[in-house]
Parts: sequence; C-alpha cells; structure tokens
Amino acid sequence: MSMRYDQHVEHVLKAFLELLEPEVRECISQEHIDELELLMESAISTAVLQQLEAVADQVSDVAVQIRRRAEKFDKQTNAA
Repeated sequence: MSMRYDQHVEHVLKAFLELLEPEVRECISQEHIDELELLMESAISTAVLQQLEAVADQVSDVAVQIRRRAEKFDKQTNAA
C-alpha cells in the first residue's frame, strides 16, 4: 500500500480512537487496534483495485473502438 493510503489509515484510526471515551479506549488492546488497521488497509486496497479494474475495462473498450475505426478507415482507403 502506498504511503498516502498508509497515512490515511493512520489518520482515520486516530480519529476513530479519539471519538471513544478514555475508559473504552483503554479496553481496546493493541492487537485489536492492529487488526482494525489491517481491515482498513484491506478495504482501501479492495476499493482501489475495483476502480483500477473499471478503468482497465474502459481502456479496453476504447482500444476496441479505435481498432474498429482503424479497420473501417483502412477498408475505405483501400476501396478508393
């Protein structure tokens, strides 16, 4: 995960912990905090990959359209 996402996870985790009452915060072990951080990182990675796949699909569609137009242009040029 990139530094930017790591920093975002740290910021969100810190903000979440600050929302909790001190007594509640003290009841949460470091192990649970680490697990929450891992879950957040996983969620961000999944969201980024889903968007990357969507963009890759769009690029693929555009490539198909370009190929079809090029083939059509080539046929028109050869017919003339």
